[in-house]
Amino acid sequence: TRSTRAGRMRSTWGDDCLEFKPERWISGSDSGRFINHDPFKFVAFNAGPRIYLGKDLAYLQMKSIAAAVLLRHRLTVVTGHKVEQKMSLTLFMK
Repeated sequence: TRSTRAGRMRSTWGDDCLEFKPERWISGSDSGRFINHDPFKFVAFNAGPRIYLGKDLAYLQMKSIAAAVLLRHRLTVVTGHKVEQKMSLTLFMK
């Protein structure tokens, strides 16, 4: 199927644009650092003069919640579980 959503455009992300691949935002080197893509490529926080003012706080909250979850819980991958986005104003997961 052809995706028309900006975050899933085949022309931007390649043939696997519909797949959940968090490694798109992690460097391939040994450092494993976050890759800061061009804000016009992934527009979840908008770009240019209309950039979301709370972007840095949102990233800080995301990192602190991920750290708290990883510290307190043991996570395992469920075979065959499909990760999907829920269409709404904010990017919830189904």
